[in-house]
Amino acid sequence: MIEKQNLHTHSIFCDGKNSLEEMVMEAINQGFTSIGFSSHAYTAFPFDECGIKSKEKEKEYLDTLSFLKEKYRGIIKIYSGLELESRDAFSLSPLAPSTLDYSIGSVHYFWKGDKSWPIDYTAEYFLKAKEAFGSFRSLIDSYWEEVIRFMCVSDYSILGHIDLVTKFIEREKWDFQSYSWYKEGAEAVITEAKKRGKIIEVNTGAMSKGYRTTPYPSSFILSMIKERKVPITITTDCHDKAYLSYGMEEAKTMLREKGFKEYMLLGDNGFYPVSL
Repeated sequence: MIEKQNLHTHSIFCDGKNSLEEMVMEAINQGFTSIGFSSHAYTAFPFDECGIKSKEKEKEYLDTLSFLKEKYRGIIKIYSGLELESRDAFSLSPLAPSTLDYSIGSVHYFWKGDKSWPIDYTAEYFLKAKEAFGSFRSLIDSYWEEVIRFMCVSDYSILGHIDLVTKFIEREKWDFQSYSWYKEGAEAVITEAKKRGKIIEVNTGAMSKGYRTTPYPSSFILSMIKERKVPITITTDCHDKAYLSYGMEEAKTMLREKGFKEYMLLGDNGFYPVSL
């Protein structure tokens, strides 16, 4: 039996469109053998429109997953996760609750002191952040630094959308990816991911929303990942059940063409490799 899994999914507990059970039923309909839920964790930041809104809601989310695990036992495996933000209102180093099966670590904001700008909200916000930092290089160097800092202080499992800063480049025709400093920053992140034992996701989320024609991360970063033998997993960053498997087969084809032989799935005893 071919295993089919998606570990980056969202629901109405954060900024998704569907209930957890609706997502589970769609996964069953699409032949998934397992599904993991990774709602945006509670941060308590007043500007955070995506995260779970309170600690009480976060508990309800995890309790609902526990209920669904039992309800659908023997039909589909369900894994409890959170997408941790690199900072929250209480800590610069958020840790995953021990009750989780896995977690994703992501950076969604540019930070300059106590000021922040969303990376992937709109191109206009991105350019406001660039203006505050003075250049694309200063801005994106700060992003790489935040990704590395978060890796060093948090125990999450999967490194989320490693080059989120490229979400708007196809539409806006920004060319910062072509510069050596950009590639050096990406390489530093991959080197740290290898050192810290992180799994890097190949994420089709921006494809389903029409922003990108290829997954995160970009092709040359994937080549670096392969060269350094950093493990990968394949996700869709799904916020709508209609896109639960969007682009996954295309991503697998692309990875095979680049010479990848395997990717990681989550099981009851942790992550394990499967053939592409």
